[in-house]
Amino acid sequence: MDLPSMVAAWQAAWQSLDPDRVAVLYASGATHMSGAVVKRMNRPDGMLTGPAEIRAYATAVAKQIGSFRADITNVIANEETAGGSAAVEYWRVLDGNEREQTRVVEILEWQGDKITACRVFHF
Repeated sequence: MDLPSMVAAWQAAWQSLDPDRVAVLYASGATHMSGAVVKRMNRPDGMLTGPAEIRAYATAVAKQIGSFRADITNVIANEETAGGSAAVEYWRVLDGNEREQTRVVEILEWQGDKITACRVFHF
């Protein structure tokens, strides 16, 4: 599958489990919303803002799992010169356990080479 460059960068960064590699993708006022944030970061609204909070979350994730894989099945994207958006559907595989994979959809929005918003939906 031919992925938009931002989607490929997002996938590679999260799969690396390197908090700095993840955080550098996000703009200064970027938001990241996920039900997993509620559990891992004790944030009732599930919302993180800015690279520092996203780095802290990526650090917590990296400490709790050994590996993360996003097996992308579908991408609907709108890319423009200044930015874009994409709905990314994938199977989330933690620690290589394919029998307990979870379907996830992430909505990514970006300007230039920085993510401005990410909303994560686990099914």
